[in-house]
Amino acid sequence: MLIDGHVHIFPEIDGYGPKGRTRSAGYGQVRLGDGSLSQVLPAINEKTSHTLPMLLHEMDQCGVDKAVLLLCPCYGDWSGYVMDACQTYPDRFVASAFFDPWQADAQTYFKEELQGQAWKNIKIEFSWEGGLCGVYPGADLDTEELRWMWRAMEKSGKTVSFDLGRPGEPSYQTAQIEAIARRHPGLKIVLCHIGQPSRRIERDPDLWSHWLEQIRLGRLANVWFDISAMPFHVREEGYPFPSTKRYFDLALSIVGAEKLIWGTDIPWLLGAASYEQLVAHGRWLVDELSSDEQQMILAKNALTVYWNS
Repeated sequence: MLIDGHVHIFPEIDGYGPKGRTRSAGYGQVRLGDGSLSQVLPAINEKTSHTLPMLLHEMDQCGVDKAVLLLCPCYGDWSGYVMDACQTYPDRFVASAFFDPWQADAQTYFKEELQGQAWKNIKIEFSWEGGLCGVYPGADLDTEELRWMWRAMEKSGKTVSFDLGRPGEPSYQTAQIEAIARRHPGLKIVLCHIGQPSRRIERDPDLWSHWLEQIRLGRLANVWFDISAMPFHVREEGYPFPSTKRYFDLALSIVGAEKLIWGTDIPWLLGAASYEQLVAHGRWLVDELSSDEQQMILAKNALTVYWNS
């Protein structure tokens, strides 16, 4: 079995980020709030969208059985669209809801929309450049004002995924995540993008130390990492992105195969490699491991964390 643990779908981009509102601009581009453009998809895509049918075709062509659908503020709150996908294809998809805990009605929204069993998982997009830490400068994940949320998530059996951005950024709140994880041992926590290592980070002793510190969080019983988007951060190398094997092997030696979840982060990663290449890259990373370890990373860990099975 092969499960992509980090995927996004959206009919168009209609969201927000640190630079304000985000909108589809055509040919794979997104117009940010300051008027600048960012490339999300290859330019051959006339519309800046990554729809459910597109994802299904990609998965079928590459032999991917299931996927975890994550929502993100920069793409927009497409909760209904994503939930429809999960209900239409319950054997293929599970989803993580988007949640902004700093919005004025956050507690009401959580109780009315997220606390039940419809949403098993929740995504906190906290990155500095494109997420909530940039939207709310100075935000801290382990403040008293948010502790109601971690208690409620633990009580209702949620999994929470975090994108904490890059080492050295204000969003890279390793100590806060450790405090939350220790205070709420029943809360499953996934840290996305395996902490975002890169050759630039590797060359800086301080930033490299921050990355290693975050990876060591995986030694806690309730913390996992998805290894999505690794090629993006060394895209200058080109396929098969050899540095990613070095980072993967080091993380594996620290936390073990039972704490790593394969994923791609398409469609953003389609600017670095095709989906076929990204799937092949995942298999290449685990090629030297035992069959049991391979299945943990490529499927079983995602089933445990996101499907609770």
